[in-house]
Amino acid sequence: MRLAPPLGIFGGTFDPIHYGHILPILEAAGKTNIQKIALMPCYIPSHKNPATASSEDRLKMVELVCADYPLFYPEPRELIRAKPTFSVDSLRELRTAMPNTPLCFFIGTDSLQNLFTWHNWPLLFALCHFVVCERTGEAVKDSSYKFDDSLGLPSPHSYSPELQTLLHKRQIFNPSVLHNTLAGHIYFADTQRLTVSSSKIRQQLFNNQSVDSFLPPKILDYIQQHKLYQPSTDFC
Repeated sequence: MRLAPPLGIFGGTFDPIHYGHILPILEAAGKTNIQKIALMPCYIPSHKNPATASSEDRLKMVELVCADYPLFYPEPRELIRAKPTFSVDSLRELRTAMPNTPLCFFIGTDSLQNLFTWHNWPLLFALCHFVVCERTGEAVKDSSYKFDDSLGLPSPHSYSPELQTLLHKRQIFNPSVLHNTLAGHIYFADTQRLTVSSSKIRQQLFNNQSVDSFLPPKILDYIQQHKLYQPSTDFC
């Protein structure tokens, strides 16, 4: 079976979407030679509080980013579904729609460490690969968390035994495998660390503090024009 070029998938609340989302994914896509990535906003994430901005506003901000970065395209299926959702549901739909396309789900190291809490997580490896982007360690409170200085990545020895076992089985070191197989592997992309978060941006906007360095100009313009994240907004 001849495979199509791989499709990257990056999901999130995107409340709002910012450089901490955009730049590491662009870098990881370059390292893996993935030419197209779906940005998939969550409707109501099963593992987070409901979003502050509306689904319509969050999708519009994603569309603005896609217009400036042709690597991305908006994937609104979780918003269209309009009900609490899990990643496995969307991946099933994408696999059905694209049976010959390797699917590469982009996540951060924090999500990797929480993978065993995901709904029906073993099935994910029948549906997709995981491309793990380096993120700030602020979500990791354990002072024993270690980094491999040669790669700038968390040392496998800092992971739980369960995750180490999974990596021993699933981790690959050549990104070409992502192009030659449909699913089942984990690849670490050595990307830059960015400490920005959507919650920090929302709080700074709420406090009328500058966020220019965190957001593409079109996103900041949209937020200002639509008066998002203002003091009248009900923060979660």
